[in-house]
Amino acid sequence: MGHLYQFLLIPTRLTLKASTVLYRLGVCSVACLAAVFYSSWVLCLVLRKGPRAVFCKKRRDGPPSCLTDTSYGEHRYLILRNSGLRLHYVIAGQEGAQLMLFLHGFPQNWFAWRHQLKEFRQTFKVVAVDLRGYGFSEAPAGSEHYQRDRLLEDIQGIIEALGTGEKHAFTKCILVGHDWGATIAWEFAASYPNMVEKLIILNGVQFHVFSEYLAQHPRQMLQSTYMFLFQLPKLPEFLWSCDDFNFVKNTMLSRNGGIQNPAHSLTGEEMEAYLYGLSERGGLTPPMNYYRSKASWVPAKHTDILVPTLLIWGEKDAYLEKGLLPLAQQYVRKSIRVHCVPEASHWVSEDQPEKVNQLMWDFLLERE
Repeated sequence: MGHLYQFLLIPTRLTLKASTVLYRLGVCSVACLAAVFYSSWVLCLVLRKGPRAVFCKKRRDGPPSCLTDTSYGEHRYLILRNSGLRLHYVIAGQEGAQLMLFLHGFPQNWFAWRHQLKEFRQTFKVVAVDLRGYGFSEAPAGSEHYQRDRLLEDIQGIIEALGTGEKHAFTKCILVGHDWGATIAWEFAASYPNMVEKLIILNGVQFHVFSEYLAQHPRQMLQSTYMFLFQLPKLPEFLWSCDDFNFVKNTMLSRNGGIQNPAHSLTGEEMEAYLYGLSERGGLTPPMNYYRSKASWVPAKHTDILVPTLLIWGEKDAYLEKGLLPLAQQYVRKSIRVHCVPEASHWVSEDQPEKVNQLMWDFLLERE
């Protein structure tokens, strides 16, 4: 009987193996096409500007002043208890107040939350962290260090270390995330609901939601070509560093994908706040390793969100389609508020900080 059972399983196992092979071939094919596209772009830059301008690296002797500005908060370091990893963060507000933890996305760092640090420090203990591999935080070598469980463990360690109240008792935090920070925040809230009081998400969805949507929507696949490119070794780092990080600048400054609000367009110094860490030797590899570790996010360990959630979405997002919203919402089992900001880009917290801050206050104070 056992031999018959094993025999009957053979077609299923072969089908699964074939599906895996086809999937990997598909990803590899799209990655190669993306490499051709980005390489062609670099070639155009060479023809227009010359090889010296495109391939010579700009020397940066130190961080821009805004990146170490103490008016946003005090710069500190935390050594995580479990991993021993050293993370940089900026903290402001009252020491005994409730923790509001901000998680940034690609290709940013703590500086992405400068408007929110100043806004919420009167009421909360606000903390904007440089995720592992970013900014002034440590960057372990190897993509295995950027898998889901490692990242969730980081957030758990941060909250345990900093989320203490007046009597040194642990209190739940307000967790805020954007882009990759949003993906981490979704998963963390689902996995550790006892550590999160409220969840605030800005232009980001659960990874399993994104993966399912990507497979069925070719337009989203086109908008995500850089993610496929990042699956390749070394070449993406070379291409994205050309012309003094032309692609990074284009991502945040271009008319289509960048910040839309002229009043909050990034200054040269503010753009340098993001480029400084990336320009360090090997600085692009750790952020790209988040994408190279995508397999560790599927399937999701937990999907249900058991805490009140606010979802803010800049409708002029050139990288994530609005069609992701209803799929993300369906996993929230508590109350959820969804607010679309028509005039805002993917970088909504920097694009429309006043609007974002007001929506956050309304949610936190539970008023319409």
